[in-house]
Amino acid sequence: MRSNAFKVLGKPIYFENAIEAQQYAQKHTGTVVVRNNIQETSLFPEQYKPLEILEYLDRFIISQDDAKKEIAIAMYYHNLNKKYIDNNYLNKNGPVMIIGPTGSGKTFIVKKACEYIDIVFVHVDTSSMVSEGIVGYSTGNLAVDIVKKAKLDIKKAEHCVVFFDEIDKLFQSSDNEYGEEVSNQLLRFIEGTEVHITAKDVGSKEDIILKTDNMQFILGGAFQWIIDKKQKEKNSSMGFSLDCLEKDNNSITLEDLYREDIPKELLGRMDTIVNVHKLTFDDCYKILTKSESSPLDEFIKKIEFHG
Repeated sequence: MRSNAFKVLGKPIYFENAIEAQQYAQKHTGTVVVRNNIQETSLFPEQYKPLEILEYLDRFIISQDDAKKEIAIAMYYHNLNKKYIDNNYLNKNGPVMIIGPTGSGKTFIVKKACEYIDIVFVHVDTSSMVSEGIVGYSTGNLAVDIVKKAKLDIKKAEHCVVFFDEIDKLFQSSDNEYGEEVSNQLLRFIEGTEVHITAKDVGSKEDIILKTDNMQFILGGAFQWIIDKKQKEKNSSMGFSLDCLEKDNNSITLEDLYREDIPKELLGRMDTIVNVHKLTFDDCYKILTKSESSPLDEFIKKIEFHG
């Protein structure tokens, strides 16, 4: 009896073994052949569709709609790449940059999305990082933290989401050489590299090689000095130019970043740049009364617990 171990995605064409499947794929360019135990519908798992991720985020995060949509899409494709890592037709996600003031929910949006699709989330305070060879937190320490967060599950570790917070602080330092060196090491980490981790650092039985190629990277920062510059331009402008500046005065574009002393190599790797805004009084009220992560609800539960 034919086992039908492999099939052509989207067509009722089956193969008994991998050699037959490979020969067919070579003759039919663009054809995708998968193991038959992977159901076709799993390409669009209902609970992990972008809309489903977005609806989950809406339960906890008020406002910031653009950022939630971008993260939902990025997490969907990242999860898809995790499941179908050997399929070249699925391109790896590029890094996403989230720009906005402290307290606007940059980290929380990414963390909740990772929670929903059950992917390891690693938060990094980029402002505290140092270059390799200097005592302090470096990309080598980051690799160790990733493996520990994944509980030594290398597959999970190599498909984690890394959030580089306070990325703008690297370029505000009076020591330009420091910021450039650290950003270059981050760039190598983001582009894909292999990090050797000794067994004793993570409590494993043997040394580990961690590959970063399939990780999803998110970069967050306020870049307040750029906002301040744009505000000064607005104050010194008049007429039509003033109208244009008012529309985008609190948003930062790729062009704005290129004008600053930020490595062009790093900016060139960004897949998406999205802005989040400062929370309004109305936003804060809705967070307290409508969000499932409301700190008010948590406080009420503490009071109830103590009678």
